[in-house]
Amino acid sequence: MSKFKILCVEDNADTQRMLSFLLTQAGYEVITADDGFQGIQKAKAWRPALILMDMMMPRMSGVEAVKRLRKLKVTKDIPILMLSAYQEQALIDEAMQAGADDYLIKTILPDDLTDIIDRYLEVGSAVLSKRVVRMRQDEAE
Repeated sequence: MSKFKILCVEDNADTQRMLSFLLTQAGYEVITADDGFQGIQKAKAWRPALILMDMMMPRMSGVEAVKRLRKLKVTKDIPILMLSAYQEQALIDEAMQAGADDYLIKTILPDDLTDIIDRYLEVGSAVLSKRVVRMRQDEAE
């Protein structure tokens, strides 16, 4: 079982429940937010290992939320996967330029989604482990 927290920012209640169920079944702890503004607040408070961000939401779009998260010291390095029903290249480009790490279409299969999340978290874990080892070496010197 994973101890990773994933923040799922999604305004559609049915999609949010489905993603929460899927990710919980995969062993993740799931935190949800209903829009970009709430997502930023929860990201700052909970510091998740990864954020799934819907593209189009009320109050604040996913793109705007990503831009703001990338400017904050506590959230700038968290992997953010944009999850959207829209496949237009202009929207994909906009999300990536805002700082999203990946852009996934909502028709993605559950196993494919968890595989992608696992890959991002595996890389993140490796980087964090190396940092801890390096910090301990520096302290010993």
